Amino acid sequence: MHSLRVYFRYKKMAAKKLSKCLDPNSNLPTDVKFLFKSPGLDGIVHEVKAHKLILAIASDVFEREFFGSLKSEDDIPISDASKEVFQTMIDHIYCKKLDLKNYDPVFAASLYYLSEKYIIEDLRDEVIVSVKEIKVSKKNVLEVALLAEESILHEPLSEALYNVVVTFLMAEFENSMEKAVTFLTKFEANEKHGLVILKLLKLLVKETPKKCLNCQKYPCLNGKGITSDSFLAGAKVTPTRGHGDVSRLVRKEPYNHFTGASVDGSEIGGRNLEPEYYAYCCY
Repeated sequence: MHSLRVYFRYKKMAAKKLSKCLDPNSNLPTDVKFLFKSPGLDGIVHEVKAHKLILAIASDVFEREFFGSLKSEDDIPISDASKEVFQTMIDHIYCKKLDLKNYDPVFAASLYYLSEKYIIEDLRDEVIVSVKEIKVSKKNVLEVALLAEESILHEPLSEALYNVVVTFLMAEFENSMEKAVTFLTKFEANEKHGLVILKLLKLLVKETPKKCLNCQKYPCLNGKGITSDSFLAGAKVTPTRGHGDVSRLVRKEPYNHFTGASVDGSEIGGRNLEPEYYAYCCY
C-alpha cells in the first residue's frame, strides 16, 4: 500500500512538471513545430511547439514518425485539424487540465479524430464521455445528428452523438413518438436530412419505452390503485376492498363511481372509484 501511494505521488508530481515544459520560460527547448495555415487569404502560418520525445512516449504514431527509419522533420504542416484542436491534443499529452465539456460538438468530433489518428486512447475515451454531456436543444438537435452521421466511420463517436440526440428527444417529448415525429418532420426536406431523421426515428422506436398493454402506461401501473385520472375502460383490475367479482373496467360514472364487469361479462355498477378499492392487474 505504501509503495502504491508513493507511485501516485510521483506520478502526480511528474504530470505537474510535464505541463510546464511548454511554458515559454521553460529551459527545455522544443524541437518540433506543427504548422497551420490561416483559413483566410492572408497567408499567416500559426504554429504549435512540442518535444518529440514526449510526443513519442504518448503516441506510437509519433514514435514512428520521429524515431523510425526515415528522417523526421522539424516543421510539420497539418491540414486536417485546426490549430486550436491540435493544441488541445498536445495539452492533453502534456497533462494539462482540460474541461472537454466546454467544447462544442464539432470541436469534440475533430479532437476525437486526432485521438484516433495518433492512437491516444485515453483522450479518445475522454472525448466520448464529454460527448454524452453535450447540451442538445431544439435549435441544435439536427446539427448534432448530422455530425453523428458525418462521423459514421468513427463508430463510437457516431453512436455517442446519436444517443445524446435520442436522449434529448425522449426527454423533450416525454417519450411520445408522435410528438417527436411532428418535430423532426418540420425540418427542411432534403436527402441528407431525410437519412438522419430516418435513423433517429428507428432509434426512437428502439429506445422508446413500451406502454403496458393493459393499463396503457409507462411505467406499468400493476398493483396501483385505480383513480379517476388513471381509469382506462377495458383494463383488467383486481379488487382490494371492492366487489370481489369485478375484473375489468367498463366506464366511469358520476360522483366518483364506475361500472365494472365480471369474468363472464356481466356489468356491475355503482363501484367506488377510490385507489384503495381496486388496483390494476397487468401481470
